[in-house]
Amino acid sequence: MTALTVFALGAFLPAPNACAKNPEKQHNAIVSLQDQTTLTLHPLMNRYETANHSDWRDLHAWQRFVTVSTLSDYEIMSRSTRFHDSALRALQNRQGLDGNDDDLWVAQADLDMARLTHSPAQIQDARRIFNTIASKYWDGRCGGGVWWDHARTYKNAITNELFLSTAARLYRFTHEQAYRDWALKSWSWFRHSGMIDADNLINDGLDNQCRNNGGPAYSYNQGVILDGLLEISALTEDGAPQQTASRIALAAIRAFTPSPGTFQEPGGPMNTDARIFRGIFVRALGHVAASEVDNTTRTRIADWLSLQARSAWHSRKLDALTSDTWNDHPFHASAQGQITAASLFMATALSRGTETP
Repeated sequence: MTALTVFALGAFLPAPNACAKNPEKQHNAIVSLQDQTTLTLHPLMNRYETANHSDWRDLHAWQRFVTVSTLSDYEIMSRSTRFHDSALRALQNRQGLDGNDDDLWVAQADLDMARLTHSPAQIQDARRIFNTIASKYWDGRCGGGVWWDHARTYKNAITNELFLSTAARLYRFTHEQAYRDWALKSWSWFRHSGMIDADNLINDGLDNQCRNNGGPAYSYNQGVILDGLLEISALTEDGAPQQTASRIALAAIRAFTPSPGTFQEPGGPMNTDARIFRGIFVRALGHVAASEVDNTTRTRIADWLSLQARSAWHSRKLDALTSDTWNDHPFHASAQGQITAASLFMATALSRGTETP
């Protein structure tokens, strides 16, 4: 069963149980990964949700839509609609967006919520965003690819990863050949672009000579391409993209883990953007582990996720306030910390196919 099938069915975990009802009493208890997710999302809503209930404090605009996707995952996992209305309101909040990558995060959130609502309006919104970017921002510079910004100054990894993933997902929702063609065209360009380095990591983008700029291999760049490759593999029935995803996933695990139980994001101290990168990465890792990947890769991913999840959970404060570093050194609370930890616990559960902590 592929990760896409698992998420469509929403069947990898049972309904939530009573241990999530009192976070303080459960601080030292052993609770399921599903309940860890529930407890972790409560501070997101109680401490960080804005007064209009359509955003969360201290998030950059694009991170709002990563949060919507995380809440949609939770609804599929738990079959609980407790965060459904907040996710829908946030999805409609387009304030602060800037650039093609931001718009493509919206399209991804549209399609994630459409798994629950089956709303033609959300699918149409994703189509509108994708079609606009495809028509205006794909050109022959560097042999293809879409521009990161409206001023056309930079072709980078994240925008093109989101573009190919959105194309493949739109094909799955609409069965329109044009989206399949875009997905295959953009993956062909991406894999020959030079952004995948000799260590199977994705660097940040291309320089003015259309060469790998050697920019940091941020974890979210590794994550988004994994989801895109799983989609490409599914629509082509070709195992090669999935094998590429496995290589990237294992290379990233090695790169981001200087010692057991740690996670080191490249590029220096985490800023507001980087605080959410690891959540995007581990979400995709869970999808890889739940796909038809080889047992060795599945086990390595599941073990790594379990180790990270234990670190994040055991370093939490009362009321499941979680550090966005996933440990005590240093402990830094933020809305992003709650989002990334929730994604981590769900990915760990998905990688195991069980709710046992």
